[in-house]
Amino acid sequence: MATPQRAKRARSNTIGDVHINETAAPPEEISRRIKHLDPDTVDNILTQAAQIHPDVMSMVDDAIRVIREKEQNRVLSFDHYSSSVWKSINVTYRSMRGGAQYDVSFEVAQEVVGTIKSITEQCGPLTNPRTRFNGLSVLRKIGKTIALSSNDTVGHEVQKRFQWDACLVTGMLEILDSMTADEVRAIREDESRPEALWPKLQELEELSHDYCIHPGLVDVLNRVESDGYEDEEGDEEGYEEEYEEGDEEGYEEEYEEGDEEGYENEVEENDLGEAQP
Repeated sequence: MATPQRAKRARSNTIGDVHINETAAPPEEISRRIKHLDPDTVDNILTQAAQIHPDVMSMVDDAIRVIREKEQNRVLSFDHYSSSVWKSINVTYRSMRGGAQYDVSFEVAQEVVGTIKSITEQCGPLTNPRTRFNGLSVLRKIGKTIALSSNDTVGHEVQKRFQWDACLVTGMLEILDSMTADEVRAIREDESRPEALWPKLQELEELSHDYCIHPGLVDVLNRVESDGYEDEEGDEEGYEEEYEEGDEEGYEEEYEEGDEEGYENEVEENDLGEAQP
């Protein structure tokens, strides 16, 4: 009588038909070992593995596709960042004496820099186009807050930081680099609506010149002007249908009417203590 063969235990496979080495250590043990490695080492090992094994390269591509689909379906709003920066500069430390304000101003300035970098990191090429537009718009608001918030020690010292620190300009340029030519063109060609971003970028550049802050901001305007007119005869009609007709009213309400008019009017008042983005 033939001895029946023992059936092999089925393994879960989340990566399709990729071959699994049954002599390898359990996944938990592999994960534990990987945690001992620094990110650069993990990157080097994964790069080499992808070069040697096509299955690994396929897994990398699949992971990128999943991330891209997730990010493109999610729209981020950054208005809370703008409000937080305005409050930190103009309200939170207003009751302090000048010396105490001076001491805390360096921390506030660093928080603003961190906020700018955080927004920029969330507006990469894999994100939703509206997320990128919203990120650029909020960086513009933060730039204007810095320009008009020098009535006390905190605001003055933060403004001095941005006389040499170009992180706002760097962030804007990175977001523009992540945009398609059609996205940039839409910014450049929209000049008539009150919510249009292009005139506000021009206004910020003038303020940066008046207050000697945000060095290199003119490069942002040049980037919008130059990239905005490339491939004008491309798929412009399809783009207009997608971004102008596709729920345009909802888009304007969500991203442009967020108390934008109030921000523009209030932040320019003499009493910044009452102004909010």
